[in-house]
Amino acid sequence: MNSQTGALAWLDQFAGYLEVERNYSSNTIRAYLNDLRQLLTADVSEISETNAASAVVEARELQQSDATPAPTSENGGEIESSASPEVEKLKAYIRQMQDHYSRPTVARKISAIRSFYRYLRREHLIEEDPSKMVRGPKLARRLPACLDREEVSKLLQAPDQSSLGIRDRALMEVLYATGMRVSELCSLRVKDWDPAQMEMRVIGKGSKERVVLLNQSAAQWLTSYLANHWSRLAGGRIAQPDHPLFVSRQATKLSARSVHRIVLKYARKAGINKPITPHTLRHTFATHLLEGGADLRVVQDLLGHTTISTTQIYTHVTMDRLRKVYMNTHPRA
Repeated sequence: MNSQTGALAWLDQFAGYLEVERNYSSNTIRAYLNDLRQLLTADVSEISETNAASAVVEARELQQSDATPAPTSENGGEIESSASPEVEKLKAYIRQMQDHYSRPTVARKISAIRSFYRYLRREHLIEEDPSKMVRGPKLARRLPACLDREEVSKLLQAPDQSSLGIRDRALMEVLYATGMRVSELCSLRVKDWDPAQMEMRVIGKGSKERVVLLNQSAAQWLTSYLANHWSRLAGGRIAQPDHPLFVSRQATKLSARSVHRIVLKYARKAGINKPITPHTLRHTFATHLLEGGADLRVVQDLLGHTTISTTQIYTHVTMDRLRKVYMNTHPRA
């Protein structure tokens, strides 16, 4: 980079790009900017000749891998690898991070760095992208936690019959019936619910719109909530199409943090001791569909996943559960 001042100015442009074009949340943007400022202000020790030579070898190995094609010149020929000062700084910085942070944290920071350099290259602010020569730590893919059917039943039956209880029951029914993200749930408006078709219009990541389906139970609780309890919670107001679907006692839309507290509250009341968040219901939705024989592509569409590889994690979950059943029930297991 030409200068630290210039790089910091590019950070402001990058933040605008993440917000407007990538539709990233404010929390994600803040985390990315913090990671990048840490990189730009890092005091990276001078790399020895041995480390520099190692960086060249790593870069060549990376070019030969399927993940990153070898860079080419304008006439299509392969560019000979070289450990540029920027690449060396990045590698040294990552080595320093690995001494102070966990592998998931290092991986997140590298993701921010790569996104930043790709943006700079796209805008022709730099000639080469040094982050192509950097590899992050391999992470073990953790299987998402989910509830069994009995636990789901206990959770949904935990709220009382007050207006808040009916709202919370409808909210959790919708989460389990649709598998939507908590951010999507909080953004729902009254007009997004189509009771005749028992479906909802959802705006997901990247402002992508999709339609999700509700089962009979979720539709009944949602209908009861809107007809008899929404107005009570909203200070006597009549629900209008653009009003939030799920409201607080102050007639404002619920935050993701509030939904998290609601789900955790009823999980404890239901005697569910395992860690649980609203996202647990999304994982449970996908797992139960696949266990019931749903096609993976259908589950992908309902979850709003861009690629099928993201959805495939649930095939590992279902196989893990099937294996446990087999080991517990087969006479010779």
